[in-house]
Amino acid sequence: MDASFSSTIFIYGLAFILGVGKACTLLIWRTLPKPRPGLRQEAGAAWRRRTQRMSPEKPPDHPLGGPDSHPSTLPPAPQDGLSRP
Repeated sequence: MDASFSSTIFIYGLAFILGVGKACTLLIWRTLPKPRPGLRQEAGAAWRRRTQRMSPEKPPDHPLGGPDSHPSTLPPAPQDGLSRP
């Protein structure tokens, strides 16, 4: 290095070039298409979709109907005479 060339300017120049290069790299990587999942994950997801489609439908967790059919509004079930005190 020559005495007329400041080492501080050299260091700041390198930092600037590295920063601009890093920003460009990140911009390029962000614009690239996202990778697809692996073949194993894709096949497993397809298998789950297929088995869910072929399985019989489960009954709903709650009864269908209006507010009168809600279990809390129904009359109590008849007792069989074996109530506990």
